[in-house]
Amino acid sequence: MKSSAAFKTVATKNITRHTAHKSYAISIVGSSGSFDGLEVFSYTGKENTGEYGLADTATTNGYNQRDIYSSINTDFYMKVPFALTGSNGEARGLLDQTHTGSLRTLIDPLSTSRVISIPHLMIGDGIKPGSVKITTTSPFTLTVIDDSNGNLINPSTLSKAGNVFYTHGIIVLHSGPDNYFETCNLTFKNTHVIEEHEYMCNASKNEFNASTNHSVISSSGVMHGFVSSSAWNPYVTTVGLYDDDNNLLVVGKLGQPIKKSEKYDTSYVIRFDT
Repeated sequence: MKSSAAFKTVATKNITRHTAHKSYAISIVGSSGSFDGLEVFSYTGKENTGEYGLADTATTNGYNQRDIYSSINTDFYMKVPFALTGSNGEARGLLDQTHTGSLRTLIDPLSTSRVISIPHLMIGDGIKPGSVKITTTSPFTLTVIDDSNGNLINPSTLSKAGNVFYTHGIIVLHSGPDNYFETCNLTFKNTHVIEEHEYMCNASKNEFNASTNHSVISSSGVMHGFVSSSAWNPYVTTVGLYDDDNNLLVVGKLGQPIKKSEKYDTSYVIRFDT
């Protein structure tokens, strides 16, 4: 018996996660740079308790240096009592209480913080640890890289120069010239987690044997004679996935039409990435 049922519950489904990385090379000039229409900005933040408009000055991008410093210090660092300092006397920052590794030796920002802000559309799920490199050759030569643990390192001296906050797209330099990030070359890789969804759609030999193609109906409104032939079976060209409310969510197009058989069951594997 031929069935005209249009819906059937999916038999099996699987989700596989893959991690992909994309490389970026950005030239920052005048405290800004761009890549694929996305802009990256650099800022200089300075600690200052004076009145606004007096000793405070604005950065190239129009943000007050005092606000930049205060924002970075509040969001990523915290001054702590002496009782919470490290065994060697260094002051530990906010991340010390929740992270491990060399991040445990974070220090509070110095009086000046150089900051690079990367948009989330560019970093995806975060900057790939160990991929950050920042260089400049004029008016001075300096290179810093990250050590995969959130620390910005001067490879020449192996001294710690700042931090990289991977999930936020924020890079902070604690030492070096005030205008180091104003003109520099930044390279890094982002992280993007791709989920591959796989659905196994099983159609038994007695299911989906009636065509939904309007071409089987003649201009007079009746079905063509060939449709009623016992040797006739429809060809499958498309598989749709619906939610519980019958809303179409995914459309899977077959590479070529497959004739639906009444002699054996057929399975269609649908894969898509999100």
